[in-house]
Amino acid sequence: MKCTDKEWQHCRVEKMGCPGCYYDEIEIQEYIRNKDGYIGQVMKVINADEKMREKYYCCETTMASAHRSQIIKHSKNILDLIEIGDILEIKEGNDICYLGLAKDTITVNYREIKESIENKECELLSILTHEQYQENCFKVGD
Repeated sequence: MKCTDKEWQHCRVEKMGCPGCYYDEIEIQEYIRNKDGYIGQVMKVINADEKMREKYYCCETTMASAHRSQIIKHSKNILDLIEIGDILEIKEGNDICYLGLAKDTITVNYREIKESIENKECELLSILTHEQYQENCFKVGD
């Protein structure tokens, strides 16, 4: 069943986890970002059955269930999963740099970086999410 625009506007399950929801179906090869900050590309979908009550999305490094609201975002374009605070490894020419912004600023913002990647002015090599950074960083002076 496909939701009409009226149903979509008044969706009470936060547009996520609705069985058969046309607008939010996650497909193989799509990227997901879970609530712990892990990003992965869906390699396999395990549907609910008599042993497993939930549908699971399996990636190389993570597995998530849509029904437990473990998946925050998903997209066919990995750039859509980048959030403020994430650290990006970017290659421009022969130079590699790491860029992480605590907030979008006037001089540099993620929108401009994403546009540069889409326009092939630079290449995105890796993403370290802000959740992973906070979990693993060493605070100097504490």
